[in-house]
Amino acid sequence: MRIKWCPGRDLNPGHGLERPIVFEISEMFLNGANQKQTMGTPNSYWLRLTDDQRRGIVACLRDLGLSLSDIARAAGVNPSTVHAWLSGRAAPQADKLENLYRAMPDTVERCLPEPPVSELDVMRCLDAIAKALRTKVLRDVVIGELSKLLPGGLKREIAYRVERDDVELFKAKLAAEGVSRDTISYYVRYLVKFLDEVGWALSPETLQRVYTIKQPRVMGKTAVALKRFIDTVVTVKDPQVAPLLYDAFKTVQSKPRNSFRVPTLEDVKRVWEEAHRISPCAAAVWGIMAETGVRLDHLLRARLDGLQLDRKRLLLGETEGPKRQPLIFLTDGAVKYLREVYLPWRERFEHMLGQKSDRLFPCEELTIYSWLKEARERAGLPWLEPRLLRKFNAQWLLDRGVDPTDIDLLQGRSVRERVLFEHYIADYERRLRQVFEQHAPRVFP
Repeated sequence: MRIKWCPGRDLNPGHGLERPIVFEISEMFLNGANQKQTMGTPNSYWLRLTDDQRRGIVACLRDLGLSLSDIARAAGVNPSTVHAWLSGRAAPQADKLENLYRAMPDTVERCLPEPPVSELDVMRCLDAIAKALRTKVLRDVVIGELSKLLPGGLKREIAYRVERDDVELFKAKLAAEGVSRDTISYYVRYLVKFLDEVGWALSPETLQRVYTIKQPRVMGKTAVALKRFIDTVVTVKDPQVAPLLYDAFKTVQSKPRNSFRVPTLEDVKRVWEEAHRISPCAAAVWGIMAETGVRLDHLLRARLDGLQLDRKRLLLGETEGPKRQPLIFLTDGAVKYLREVYLPWRERFEHMLGQKSDRLFPCEELTIYSWLKEARERAGLPWLEPRLLRKFNAQWLLDRGVDPTDIDLLQGRSVRERVLFEHYIADYERRLRQVFEQHAPRVFP
């Protein structure tokens, strides 16, 4: 049973965002009824929200790290509909908001508007609770629901209840520290996903659920995000609880170093074929990564105006830090696929969303991961994760006698010889292009 609205509540949109008081017990307590809300019938709360407030809920979910596809899947609509909500061209109906709430109640509750509350409202709710406590059945219901709302239940325990403002503070503090937008998004994505599973309450007990995550890589990323959140936000908000939460679990290495399997070219091509059937975006990303060994984050940041098909290269602009990679070369198969298949698909994709993007790959990162995971499973190669393509490419070139320094330069690694090559060797780019065109693996048909 979900806790519902106290009777007699008047919403006033003029007071800003509105949110139900979570300890309010429904009208059935006042009337002595025990009827449950009919499944499929939207709660009247959604009907009392303005269009701006409804759109605000969806915008809040995006701020918490959910993708357009995640929201669309939970609401039962297409991603283009979600984009229409966010752009102000439409507003979610009550039944769609109800679907969102049923799919992710704890996360949606952090985005619900907050209504004005008077002392009379609180007293009415307390009166309803007092009446409910007189009967054994309703007493158990009240205690059970209140236990869900208070970290640790009705007794004091070591716990921290995470609110939406905490997530926003986390993002702001990371940005102030100079952390990149992509890294912040990475932290928030894994943090919110874990919080949604544990009811947004962090305690030594709930933090042990980190170890129940099946994928080792996801387990490690989630643990790092939680450690960073506790150290950044909880330490400030509750300095006594923070060290106890921080020490309640340890970060786990997903796999020992160099324990990976190197896929064959046939393995990589099988996944590419399945990715092509799912989405040209997934196929283009997979194929370019396999043929060039480029890092996924570099590729997803590439701009459309950096694509030079006539010169068979893609300018990345990654020129700072040890992982700089200014450009990658493209094979004839990649050029043909991008020109004849991917770019026309990309134009249709942008038209469907109703927006333009300067990125070469405007698809959400989580969506691409999901497509590639499906392609790997269809090909019977679920272990062949995108990170292995970089290792595959390096091993392929090494097996064909390519100098390790050339491999490092092609893949954007930091090497001592980089300055020598870039500044003192004539036709530096032409030399690497010859190595690439002669030895690079061919994944695109």
